[in-house]
Amino acid sequence: MKTKFRDRITFYLNGRLEEVGAEHARMMLADYLREAKRLTGTKIVCAEGDCGACSVLRLQPQFSKSKRQGRFLAINSCITTVAQMDGSSLVTVDALAMPSDEAHASNGAKLSPVQKSMMESHGSQCGFCTPGFVVALTGLVEKKLCQGITKGTCTAKEAMNATTGNLCRCTGYQPIIDSATRLDLGECESLNKRFLSKNQQKTLAASRTKPICFKDDRFSFYAPTKLADAAKYLSKNKTARLIGAGTDLGVVHNKGKLKLTHLVSLHLIPELYQIQKSAKTVKVGARVSLSELRVFVQKLVPEFSTFLDLFASPQIKNSATLIGNIGNASPIADTPPFLLTTNTVLHIIGPKGKRKLPFEKFYLGYRKTALKPGELISSIEFEIPRKNSTLKLYKVSQRKDLDISAINAAIHVEWEKSGRPKIDTIKIAFGGVAATPVRVPKTETFLKGKTITGGVHDETLKRAVELIQTEITPLDDLRGSGRFRRVLAQNLFLKFFREELKS
Repeated sequence: MKTKFRDRITFYLNGRLEEVGAEHARMMLADYLREAKRLTGTKIVCAEGDCGACSVLRLQPQFSKSKRQGRFLAINSCITTVAQMDGSSLVTVDALAMPSDEAHASNGAKLSPVQKSMMESHGSQCGFCTPGFVVALTGLVEKKLCQGITKGTCTAKEAMNATTGNLCRCTGYQPIIDSATRLDLGECESLNKRFLSKNQQKTLAASRTKPICFKDDRFSFYAPTKLADAAKYLSKNKTARLIGAGTDLGVVHNKGKLKLTHLVSLHLIPELYQIQKSAKTVKVGARVSLSELRVFVQKLVPEFSTFLDLFASPQIKNSATLIGNIGNASPIADTPPFLLTTNTVLHIIGPKGKRKLPFEKFYLGYRKTALKPGELISSIEFEIPRKNSTLKLYKVSQRKDLDISAINAAIHVEWEKSGRPKIDTIKIAFGGVAATPVRVPKTETFLKGKTITGGVHDETLKRAVELIQTEITPLDDLRGSGRFRRVLAQNLFLKFFREELKS
């Protein structure tokens, strides 16, 4: 019996069902909203996912067996295709001021509490960034309401964290933060209540059980419901490109460097949304977002959770995945150094079945990986640091938030039980100092069993610094010279010991 494929993308937009074929599915979501649906409240400014003006709220496909309902999260619509919205429910700024059954009306609109507070706090000037800020703050309100917090207001810190991915050139930000701290949560209504009906949930659940396959002369899209089918398709279709969040691919598409014309998506495979803890490890599926991962590891690996705060904007983290970050094979990706120090294993599936690969063997060269034709990463598994260990993660960039690293690093030490300054084992990894993220094995071997004082005259540390310099080969680029990166690598290494061992 042949598999029945859907030839349409199914999602809800402001409470109304949308079913679109190849002509619209290939469009960037922001373009579709503005051009096809005339929902021009969503703005396009950078087309890179940096400014947040294009933000919309998305409830992604729900495969969890938990009875707890998911919530609407802010994402960038300028760097994601309409095809990727299959199975989702979307809310744009255009509908926030209206009841869901009047989402396309234009008369008698009443501002939402967030919009009203923005107006009263003078949080808007030129207006280009305003819709994105309203969406981001609405996402913050939704988070609090879903947590059962229905009284009071938002704090300035919460507002700043929620709007990290939104840029404004006019207001100086303070009026926008004020708008969040002045609004009354008691006046706010949950988006789930307004836009997510039982009929909608039933329709979306039914659509997720059927794979997708369609194409025209400009665009081809395939979304299977089984991993094996994805691997088989990739092995037979050499030009097909696997797409997850598209936070990198969407940018190069918009800049004309690469056109997204033949895509394979894994969004209909339930098992890829799982994140599991065993006695010693955490296993993360290919569709688990960085936001979900950050919350899951808050107590298990607090250093990694905190590091993810600096990783990207909330909009990016709400879409992007850990496996997407490593699979992109960038030498300055922020998560590989951590994974290189935690005995990480990749779970891979291909035409010939499943296999495991130590993460240390994954990168073969600049933008080259050990994946064979037709293979894909289904999950990634890393060890939870032991109690008698110290893990520190570092990122150096021109801006604190929403910036690409000049260099990043992870240092993971397991101490001898006989005394904390004595190293049992140590793993040191850097990004941005070679064609791939790298460990420094000679330095690690030298430090094994050594007692470190951490002082400025510690000869062991001096020798270790010399060894590090022989194991890295940083280049000059717009984010820094090779010499600058050498200094940074040295200073991060010394920083770890001098802070960890200070009296």
